[in-house]
Amino acid sequence: MTEQTTTARSGLFTADAAHVALAGVSVEAEISSFCARVAVSQRYVNRESHPIEAVYLFPLEEGAAVCGFEAIIDGTLVVGEVKEREDAFRAYDDAIERGDGAFLLDEERPDVFQASVGNLPPGKEVLLKVTYVTELTVAGKGLRFSIPTTVSPRYAPAADHGGVGRPDSDTLNPPIAWTVPYGLNLTVRLAMAGAITRVESPSHPASVAMNGHSATVALSQRDAPLDRDFVLSVECEGLDTPQAWIERDDNGGQAVAVALVPQLGQETMPCDVTFLVDRSGSMEGTSIDEVRNALQLCLRSMIPGCTFNIVGFGSRYQALFPHPRAYDETSLGEATAHVSALSANLGGTEILPALAFVLEQPRHEGRTHQVVVMTDGQVTNTDAVIALARTHAGHARVFTFGIGAGSSQHLVNGLARAGGGSAEFIHPGERIEPKVVRQFARLLSPALTDVRASWGGLDTTQAPAVIPPVFAGGRLLLYAFVKEVSTGRTPTKVQLTATSPSGPVTFDVEFDPSRIVDGRTVATLAARARIRELEESPEWTSARGSRQRERKATVVSREIVELSLRYGLISRETSFVAIERRETPVVGDMQLRRVPIALTAGWAGLEAGVRPGRAMRVGSITDTSAGVLLSRASAAGRDHDGDTGDASSAPMIASLGFSAAAMMRGLERLRTWRRETRPSDSRLTSAERFATDMIRVVSLQRADGSWELTPELARAIGHDLAELEAALADATGNADEARTAWATALALAWLEEHARDAEGEWRLLAEKARAWLSGVTARPAPGVSWADAGARLMTARSG
Repeated sequence: MTEQTTTARSGLFTADAAHVALAGVSVEAEISSFCARVAVSQRYVNRESHPIEAVYLFPLEEGAAVCGFEAIIDGTLVVGEVKEREDAFRAYDDAIERGDGAFLLDEERPDVFQASVGNLPPGKEVLLKVTYVTELTVAGKGLRFSIPTTVSPRYAPAADHGGVGRPDSDTLNPPIAWTVPYGLNLTVRLAMAGAITRVESPSHPASVAMNGHSATVALSQRDAPLDRDFVLSVECEGLDTPQAWIERDDNGGQAVAVALVPQLGQETMPCDVTFLVDRSGSMEGTSIDEVRNALQLCLRSMIPGCTFNIVGFGSRYQALFPHPRAYDETSLGEATAHVSALSANLGGTEILPALAFVLEQPRHEGRTHQVVVMTDGQVTNTDAVIALARTHAGHARVFTFGIGAGSSQHLVNGLARAGGGSAEFIHPGERIEPKVVRQFARLLSPALTDVRASWGGLDTTQAPAVIPPVFAGGRLLLYAFVKEVSTGRTPTKVQLTATSPSGPVTFDVEFDPSRIVDGRTVATLAARARIRELEESPEWTSARGSRQRERKATVVSREIVELSLRYGLISRETSFVAIERRETPVVGDMQLRRVPIALTAGWAGLEAGVRPGRAMRVGSITDTSAGVLLSRASAAGRDHDGDTGDASSAPMIASLGFSAAAMMRGLERLRTWRRETRPSDSRLTSAERFATDMIRVVSLQRADGSWELTPELARAIGHDLAELEAALADATGNADEARTAWATALALAWLEEHARDAEGEWRLLAEKARAWLSGVTARPAPGVSWADAGARLMTARSG
């Protein structure tokens, strides 16, 4: 077996479409209640004169339960079978040796998979179909559904370069191209229990047809580029109603699912917060812009009594303060200036030592350390990072933001699970404010802990076995396999007990025995939830060491394999393999063809508008070459555009005939071009302009909740400063206090007048402002409150 060229092995690729075996990707998804069933079809064509092996690394939803793998070639359907990983590899290799057709699906990470098409004859094509079921994420008042489409270049620490077999730095970094000669076609059908009120995609232009409880979504563009995740937001009635499902399989077994969104109080309490911010080169562009905006809102959402620090990381980490500082006007001012100047200039994504530094900081007794991680998650050492968070979960809770068009779901979700927190994803085109406020409401509000389930005396296997904390507005999704089905007993109720700040609480969720359905969706999701719990357990992730530890890992591995084989699921221990028996074996030297993937939109600050063929040149490097060098740097396990004076990538760049300095100059010119062509305020959409105005108002709030009457605030709320000052002519009491109270009342009035629909996004900072106003003795005029005065002026201007 030979490869196409040396450059293909190192992550480079030419624009020769004839050598790209993948011809197209189509996705059909069906969403119902809390889950979705998704079919991903990949069409491979051999346009060459000799047999090929096509290898394609692609992403799937991090929580996907991959339960089907089929191949259709010459009208023949070949159904895949789940085998232990090594057995599947052996069956695949043996089939190739015999000249048969062989198809393999392997899980590299829970969100990264590899399809291999072996012995594809000249002139033939094959359709691979991957089927999975997945849970939907609750996002505020709606649901979020996503289809990952690209594997962003992943930074590999030194530890992921060596070892036996193909290193992670190579495995998780496929060839990268500016454009690829295949695209995405997608259709989503929704059938919900409640009436659908809103469906939209912030990531792609799409057509939406709604009809009561059902809807259909299709991409407006055929063969859309696979350079960003597809995201769908759905709002419908009844999402906060407790729900329960019972499914019966062919053997009479039962699997149950319970979904609950408990109503918790809105009280907040001070805490210790550390922001861990990814400032590696891949965050350049819109990602670091989003981080700056999110941090400004986070800082204003904190309350007096909190302590905080900001730690940026790349190849090294930097803390804003030597030690966490009390949240006050001075520390807020320093943090605001620091955040405004943040840039993605710290080199490689060395998140592990930075996270260790943060988690090991001294903490206040009696307080949980809250860690907020903001990252695109593009690293290869996800298992080690997640394991580190788990070891500190007793005293540190981790909340995460996944930033960008292709952030790693496994790292972002896995860190939050291991750290007992929650995850939010900020995709370009989505408003960040509701996501930040949701996270901070969870962070500042006590959660339900020590959650336990009682299944009415039935013998059940629950997944997950250990229920995570439940936050305000969050959903608890719980599964169980019922063992006592032979007795004819069926669950009628599950009782959940938990500890809240005010004491024990109980929730009852009723089952409707008349609504038992036949199927395997719930059982499949239950098995996947249990497998994920086992794969992220300390016994499995730290197998190396003592014999006792290795024995425990073996026991866990056996349970993973048993569940995978019983329910036909792929896992880190199992793979799908399908064999096409051929009467006439394929002969000839099979050539390896690694399918290139499109560079993630906006990755490292490089926009989709920069394409091969443009006249622009950057130093001695064309724009095409810059992208090629980035992919080469990724495969070599370096980050790609750290400090412009950082030549850590010089050896691998020099091997291609380019200097590190030349590449850095080229990237800087590309970034300058991006900044110069960024839309001005006059070209923003109304939604973008609203978000910009809101950030401007919010960023001016002081730590105690007040605003100062300044020219900046006047411009932000669309008024003349002199006009606002003149309105204070009848104010009574201390003049300085009156001036500040007037500014605070105006800011609140602006939010209530112009951002009423987004009240949940500024609720925390508004509560802080109202609390400050309640202690003010000055008045705008006798018998008039500041709130009334601000509302009158804002209403008069609007009229």
